[in-house]
Amino acid sequence: MAKITLEKLADRIIRLSPEESEELGLILRAKIMPEQARQQGLLQQQQQQITPQMAQMGQRPGGQMPMPNSRMAAQQGLLR
Repeated sequence: MAKITLEKLADRIIRLSPEESEELGLILRAKIMPEQARQQGLLQQQQQQITPQMAQMGQRPGGQMPMPNSRMAAQQGLLR
């Protein structure tokens, strides 16, 4: 039963005029925006909970590795 209703709805949406399509788009965006704002707020809360220890996880203790110059690359046997 619901499938028939959805198919009828799809048919009606396909037959909308450009003006009606634009109005439907505005209505859908207005209805979706509160949910998006709520999800965005949850994402910001999660980002605020990251501790400095968590931010350092996966990083090398000495910081960034320097870019190898040709001398260092030759010493490591990377150059032929």
